[in-house]
Order: sequence, then structure tokens, then C-alpha cells
Amino acid sequence: MKRPALSRVAIYLTLIVGSLIFSFPFVWMASSSMKVDRELFTPELRVLPQQPLPRAQSPYHEDRRLTALPGSATLQAEVLPKLRDLVRERLPLLPPEAVAPVAEEALFSLESRAPAGLFDERTPGLLAFAATDLTPQRLQELSDRLQRQLLIGPIRVRSRELMDVELLPEISPSARWANANDSVAQLADDSVGGVQVSRVTYDFSKGDQFALAANAQLPFDGPELERIQIRLRPDDTWHDLTVTLEVNGRTHTGVRKSVLANELWQTFTWRFPSGDDNSTKNKTWVVLQDTGSSAVTGRDARITLTVSRASELAAGYSKIALNYQRVLDQIPFMRYLRVSLFLVLANIVLTLLFSSLVAYAFARINWPGREFCFLLMLATMMIPSQVTMIPHFLIWKGLGAYDTLSPLWLGAAFGNAFFIFLLRQFMKGIPRDLEDAARIDGCGFIRIYWHVILPLVKPSLAAIAIFTFIGTWNDFLGPLIYIADQRLYPLAFGLYAFSVQVSNNPTITMAASLLMTVPVILVFFAAQKYFIEGVTLTGMKG
Repeated sequence: MKRPALSRVAIYLTLIVGSLIFSFPFVWMASSSMKVDRELFTPELRVLPQQPLPRAQSPYHEDRRLTALPGSATLQAEVLPKLRDLVRERLPLLPPEAVAPVAEEALFSLESRAPAGLFDERTPGLLAFAATDLTPQRLQELSDRLQRQLLIGPIRVRSRELMDVELLPEISPSARWANANDSVAQLADDSVGGVQVSRVTYDFSKGDQFALAANAQLPFDGPELERIQIRLRPDDTWHDLTVTLEVNGRTHTGVRKSVLANELWQTFTWRFPSGDDNSTKNKTWVVLQDTGSSAVTGRDARITLTVSRASELAAGYSKIALNYQRVLDQIPFMRYLRVSLFLVLANIVLTLLFSSLVAYAFARINWPGREFCFLLMLATMMIPSQVTMIPHFLIWKGLGAYDTLSPLWLGAAFGNAFFIFLLRQFMKGIPRDLEDAARIDGCGFIRIYWHVILPLVKPSLAAIAIFTFIGTWNDFLGPLIYIADQRLYPLAFGLYAFSVQVSNNPTITMAASLLMTVPVILVFFAAQKYFIEGVTLTGMKG
């Protein structure tokens, strides 16, 4: 192979490696947006999210680990069989399929509780410590930690007059729900943290869905009902959950399904349409839509929970969409998007128009003091923006533009010094003959600018449009200074407010960040040809 060929191969390999390195943060952000919280807080780096597994039976014990087992492979091979025997002996009622996961969890527990260096010693020392440390109570705690089960807590309703009450508190949890398919699901009473709940046991090998119906009487008239809330602990099976509410002679269903995701207690809320649906409030509810008539009238109400089996493909899609749906629910994303698009379009149009006009005056028109004014304009680029921040704020406030969008786009009508310099240098490379020919044909300054100069500086205009788009789209400081009304937040500032609102939850924040980043990437790749041509300042030479 010749030397030039080797050089090309080395260059391409360097570019590929560099692309992979610099794209890793974006890949990490995209993958993190599809994870649940427990997948981020692990000692090991996992780039890809865990595939959700829709179990056919529940309850079950989680047998998939996010982290590797502690100790060497030899130690694991010697210790784990002994730990499994210990689990069988001390928890005789534990299902056979749960023995291995509990034994592995016990090994993790030993790593954090055993004396320092015990994992490096011979196996008998570790087993002797396990025999005393892993009491039946301790093993039961580890088993409970791994157990996934569907639990249904209290049912609460609220009226439009803010009367909040619990339905059927006098009835045992399992008796509140009428089970329409006993062959698929069974209910039993349970207690968690002193709260009485209903434990649901189901087997989808005997059917693809089951429905639980609760009939109750409201403490107020049916038309006064505003929302219902049900406290649930999902079993992390990612099966579909839908609710049907029959009240006041009508049947209502959620506009979208929920999923049995995660294993932590959650409050599921369904609510009738209201003005809050289009407000800036956190939408922690699913809107109910009218789907037909019902025989339930007066103060009676019927709530039906339907759990449908999900395929692995459907569960995977639900996991991908979960965090994005939470983002769209908890922030007025479309409102923020409209504000950002308006600011982007206004800044691009005004910047291109007025910066090109000023550059045309500097490059193609002779007038007294032109060079001095050009140097004075360039001198403004040496003033840090932090110096002019307060004067700008006082000016806009004095004009009555505080808490409006005007300061974020109207300033583009005064041009940008760097963009004017860029366009001036490009215009100076255009041959005078083209301008003279247009003048002979009767064109004035404006027609020459519009029909001759602008078509020849398209690459620079495209580069400026990209710079303006990125700068406006990512502008955080401007809205922070001038905007107080949340309805006027652009995406960049809205994302910050959202991250504070959700206590910097990493998975949801990553999803919101990806939604904001994707348009910038698409615009750059779509216009990279013009971007490269523009920044190289190439033009026709006279």
C-alpha cells in the first residue's frame, strides 16, 4: 500500500474515532432519557437501557441484575450454592424460582456488611459470617425488596368545590373491587406501612386481560365530580392500565393508557377536562373523555380498572415514550415551542435583513466617514456583554418592555457587528462589473442590493441564519433577565424551570434536553453545506 493511501486511512480512522468520542454525550443523553431512575444510580456504567420484561405472572421476584455480583468468579461459584441452601432452609415458604435471586441479593448484602477483607479470604470465613448475619428476618427483608406485586390502595374523589374524600373506607380493600375474571386475577387483603391495600395476583397465561370494578356512592352529586385518584404500586411489568368512569349517566375513559411501570408507589389521577389542561401547571393527570352513555346515575359511580397484557415490543415502546410523555405532561412544551419558534424566526429575519443592509452600505457605497464608522462598529465587539447588560435592561425597562418578548427579538433590528463584518468581507469580493451592469439597466441601490448582492451572498446568509438560530434557540440569559411570566418562557429557560420543578430528576431532564437538542442537530446537518461555504468567506473574485 502506498504512503498516500496509508495517510488517507489514518485520517479516516481518526475522524471516525473522534466522531464516536464527541458523539458519546449525545448518545448518553438519548439512552438516559429512556431509562428509569434505578438504572442511573448504579456503580457500573450502562449505556443502553434495560429491556422491559412484561411478566405473565405476578407477584414475582426480580431476577435481573443491573450490576455484577461482588467477588471473584471462583468465590461466587463456591458461595452461591451454599447461600441458596441457606435461603431454602430459613425461608421454606419462598417460591422455588425466587431462591436464586434472594441468594444473589444476600451476597450483595454481605459485601456491604461483612468485615473488611473478608471477600478476599477463603470461602469458609464468608460462609461463617453469612450463617450468623443472614437471619430469617434479614432474608425476608431481602425477599421483600426483590418482590414485585401489584397493590391497590385507597380511592379518593374530589368535587369542584374542593371536597376531597376517600371512597369505601369502611370496606376491606379486596372487597371494594368486583373481579370480572377470577381465572386470570385474584385479590387479597394486605397491609403496607400500616395502610390496608389490595394485593392483585394474576396469570396472563389464562387470559389477556382482567377488569376490576368498584361501585361507590359519591358524597356529592355526580356533575360535581372533578377528579378521581387511586394509589397504586405497580409491579414493573409494563402492562397497560386503562380506567373507565361511569357517572351521571355517561361513560368516561382516559385519553391515553397508563402502564404498570416501576415498582414504587404512585398516585394515578384521572380528571375531567378543564382550563388547567392548557395552562402552565404540571399535568399530573390523565384527561377523561366522554365515550358514551351509562346506566349509572345520581350519586352512584362505577370505576373500572382494566389491565391488558403487553407484548415485549409494546412494553419497549412504552418505556421509550414514558419519560417524554412525563415531560409533555409536566411542562407546557407546545407553548414554550411556539415562543422559541417566534423568537427564532423574528431574530433570523431581522438579523439577515438589517445586517446585510448595513454591510452593503459599508462594502458598496462610498460616503463620508465610512471607514471611521466601520472601525467604531468593530470596536463595539471588544466590549464584554456583561458590561452592557445592566444598561440594556434599564433601557428596555424604561421603554416598558420588561416581561415582554420585545427585548429578545427587537434588538436584532439594529444588526450584529460580527455578522456585518462577515457580510462586508463577502460583498467586497463581488466584482464591480455586476453592479455597474445593473446600474446601466436602471437599477438603484435597493434593487442592486436585492437582486444582485443578496443572491451572491447566500452562503454567508445561511451561515448567519444558523448562528442566529442556535444562539436564539439556546438563549438562557436573555429570558432570565427580561421574562417573569411563565407563559412567555422559551424552551431553553422553560427547561431550566422544569428541571428545578422536578428536583433535577435525571431521566426526565435528559428527555426534555433531547427534545430541545434534536432541532438544533437537524438544522445544522440540513444546512451544513451553506454553513461551511459561508464561514470560509469564499466569493467571486474580480
